[in-house]
Amino acid sequence: MKRLAGILLLSAVLLTGCSSSQMERQAVSEVLTVRSRALNSRDTAQYISVLSADYNHNGKDYSRLKESLISNFRTFESISYQPAEMTITLHGKYAEAVGAYRMRVVVRNKELVLDGTEHLQLAKGPEGWKIIGGL
Repeated sequence: MKRLAGILLLSAVLLTGCSSSQMERQAVSEVLTVRSRALNSRDTAQYISVLSADYNHNGKDYSRLKESLISNFRTFESISYQPAEMTITLHGKYAEAVGAYRMRVVVRNKELVLDGTEHLQLAKGPEGWKIIGGL
């Protein structure tokens, strides 16, 4: 009976074509999509929802990043964030997402265009994948 259950489970995984790593990459990708939507709509609450309370990068912790986001979202009249496809690499409960982006912000009726490459670090915790560094 256990053997039959194992064969059925393996068959289901093969038929759906989804390995656990593919599902984890999809979950990371969803975090990145939520972040993109939050940037484009200047939605602080939505953006903060994808950040880990353990965020720490280049001396900026979660509290400082949150303050900075709130300030920037108030200052910017508009934001247009366009990421290229991100390459997601999994390392157990950690992941790295790397990709190019173009961001246009309008401040005091002046447009600023930023082109760059992001290197985001994520960790999987009880609430799922969250960004822990790279912003």
